[in-house]
Amino acid sequence: MKLTIFNCSPKPGKNNTNVLLEKFVDGFKQENKNEAYMYKLNQLETMDKALEVFDNAEAVMIALPLYCYSMPGGVKLFIEALEPLCGKCKGKKLMFLVQYGFREAIHARPLEKYFIKLSKILDCDYVGTIIKGGCDGLSIGRGPNNNDILNGIHNIGETFGKTFMLSKSELDGYSEPEVEEEQSISIMENIVSQANEYHWSAMLKNNGISIEESYAKPYEI
Repeated sequence: MKLTIFNCSPKPGKNNTNVLLEKFVDGFKQENKNEAYMYKLNQLETMDKALEVFDNAEAVMIALPLYCYSMPGGVKLFIEALEPLCGKCKGKKLMFLVQYGFREAIHARPLEKYFIKLSKILDCDYVGTIIKGGCDGLSIGRGPNNNDILNGIHNIGETFGKTFMLSKSELDGYSEPEVEEEQSISIMENIVSQANEYHWSAMLKNNGISIEESYAKPYEI
């Protein structure tokens, strides 16, 4: 299979999405007959070029970070550019990868439903959505679970390379935890409290902003 991948991270250079994709492709290419072509969305000349690449692909993966529960603006423009292909992509496999900093998979479930709908609109064969939280710091080798995250995406890529399908059980296991346990919530509350007290307060002070000013609501009516 020839797999076309769009890395839709807006960040230049090495980024968390890129690190995951490299491991996925490594697993995918364990089957020698498989080929992968990766494009950085913000380095393509125009959206028309992105549309052309998508149109000519046998199978497509759209990979992106999730920022504040939303896709980056460039991804939205890309999806809008696909409008001429609506209903014309029969037989094209389409899959997605979403990564972000929060650990819980539940943050990306609404987006997963949207991707299923988008695939139907394009008349693509929806393969699945790889969801992984806790990816903040992958690109700089920071994080206690980096090895598990990278080994997991490699295994998913290897499975896809053999079957051209994504295993739901494998995806569900990889995306865990779905939600945080009560103990984790308590720990996170303490971490956030300390981060607010020491890190963010220091940043405010360095920029000459008081705590009171940080709660300003200039657009409140």
